[in-house]
Amino acid sequence: MLSLGIQPGLIASQTIVINDVLSYQVRLRKLRVGHAPFQLTIIATTTLGRLTVMHLGYHDLLTARTAFNHQLHQLEPR
Repeated sequence: MLSLGIQPGLIASQTIVINDVLSYQVRLRKLRVGHAPFQLTIIATTTLGRLTVMHLGYHDLLTARTAFNHQLHQLEPR
């Protein structure tokens, strides 16, 4: 298992600011135990508050990191 050497906690976090009203925070973290220990979460922050937009679990770090980078690319303003 690839996750044996990685300590639980935050692996990566990136905030993407769309405008004055909307921003996204993309987080990748490792859980201590679980079937899918790598968790990818996207949280939107607006003037109305915070909302979890996506929360997915992955079995290995490579797939989770690829999904993290893909989401960053999809969310960045053009």
